[in-house]
Amino acid sequence: MDKYARKPVNYSMTDRHGAPAVTGFVREKKGDWEYYHLPELTAGGIIHGFFTRKSPSSALLGREGEAFLDAFSLNEVVVMHQEHGHEIQVIGNGDRPACGDGILLYKRGIAGVIKTADCLCVILVDPCFPMAAIVHAGWRGTLQRITSRAVDMMTERGAAKQRMIALMGPSIRSCCYVVGGEVREAYLGEGFPESIFSEKNGSLYLDLGKANALLLTDEGIETVHDTGLCTCCTGDDFASYRKGARNARQVNFVAIRGR
Repeated sequence: MDKYARKPVNYSMTDRHGAPAVTGFVREKKGDWEYYHLPELTAGGIIHGFFTRKSPSSALLGREGEAFLDAFSLNEVVVMHQEHGHEIQVIGNGDRPACGDGILLYKRGIAGVIKTADCLCVILVDPCFPMAAIVHAGWRGTLQRITSRAVDMMTERGAAKQRMIALMGPSIRSCCYVVGGEVREAYLGEGFPESIFSEKNGSLYLDLGKANALLLTDEGIETVHDTGLCTCCTGDDFASYRKGARNARQVNFVAIRGR
């Protein structure tokens, strides 16, 4: 187990709001599953992980799905067809939607799964409520402010922004994410700042992490934890579409402790 401490964070609101203190990401292995998570958040009942490619495939069907649930002491898993949009599905009693790019959870023991291969996965939790959401924030979903939508949906259902914690998983980063001029025009047209883009050697780069961090800040979320890991240039730990992994995906999940 190695400590990931690129951006250590002190959670100053612990005493006032009763949420668990959170420091840095840790890379762990549970059964066959290798993943990054925040141990203090896990200990507080929010089970979550950003898996590496050393974990089993992303199918989560049959015995593999059962092994996943057993490893993390969960009851069910929700996996949807992702459409690069901004639709967030609320999972309650028996709801199992087929499509969407975000999942909001308030029932214990159900894992919401988002699969990625360069896109950013953002997890949002109010550990004291408890409630959690997980979204697929690629460039299209970010442009449509899917992260802001998740925050709004959580607060509409009783979560408190001052207690919320956001986690940003591995994704393609500004060091590698070359985009076209039409992407910049689309973002600027939607009110995003020029600062989420950079230029180098004649190419234009988009910073998905910064764009989503700005959305969270605008929503009043003060505590954001970013793995800072680039799926494209951080070895072979993660699936990267840009590096040729056309069919591979990695699993990202969140659940409220059950059982």
